[in-house]
Amino acid sequence: MTTDEPRPDADAAPDLADALAIIAAQRARADDTRPVGALLFGVWGAAWLVGYGALWLTARDDGDASLLAVGVAITAGVVALVVTITHVLHRTRGIAGASAREGALYGLAWPVAFLAQSMIVGGLSQAGASGEVISLAANAIAALVVGLLYIAGGLLWRATSMYVLGAWMALTGAAAALTGFPDSYLVMAVAGGGGMLVGALVVTVRSRG
Repeated sequence: MTTDEPRPDADAAPDLADALAIIAAQRARADDTRPVGALLFGVWGAAWLVGYGALWLTARDDGDASLLAVGVAITAGVVALVVTITHVLHRTRGIAGASAREGALYGLAWPVAFLAQSMIVGGLSQAGASGEVISLAANAIAALVVGLLYIAGGLLWRATSMYVLGAWMALTGAAAALTGFPDSYLVMAVAGGGGMLVGALVVTVRSRG
C-alpha cells in the first residue's frame, strides 16, 4: 500500500524556530553555570560595610578597634567567603570534564590564597612591623586576594559582573592602604562595601530590564 504524502527527511535541517530554540536553550544552560553577580556584590558589600564600619567606629578615637568589632568583621568576612564558595560550587554542580576540573581548582585556590596572606602578615609581625603597618597590610592583601580571585572567576565563567567586582575590591584595598590607619577602615566600608551594594542594585536592575 502506497501513499502520496511526503516522507520526512531525517537529514533535513531544523527550521528557523527550532534553531533559535536550541540556541536559547544552550544560552540558558550556560547562564545557569555562571555566578549570580547581584548575590556576590550584595554579600560582600554587606560584609564590608558592616565589618569595616564596626572597625572604624571603634578605632576612630584612639586608633584601636574593639575586640567585638574585630569579631564582627571576621565573622562577616567568613560568611561572605562561605557564601561565595558554596554558590560557585552549586552553580557548577553537574558539569563534567574540563569545566568541572577548573571549578574544583578554583575552589581550592581560595584557602591557598588566604593561607599565603596569613603567612605574609605573620612574617611582617615577626620582622617587627608596627600594628598599624600590619593592619594596613592585612586588609590590603586580603582585598587583593579576593579581588584577583574574583577577576579569575570572571574570566573563567565569562561573568563580567564578577570581573568588575574583583577589580573594585582590589583597587579599594589599595586605596585604603594609601589612606592610612584608621581611615582605611572607612574607605573599605564606604567605597568598598557601599560601592558593591550599589553594584548589586545596578546588576539587579539590568537583569530585569
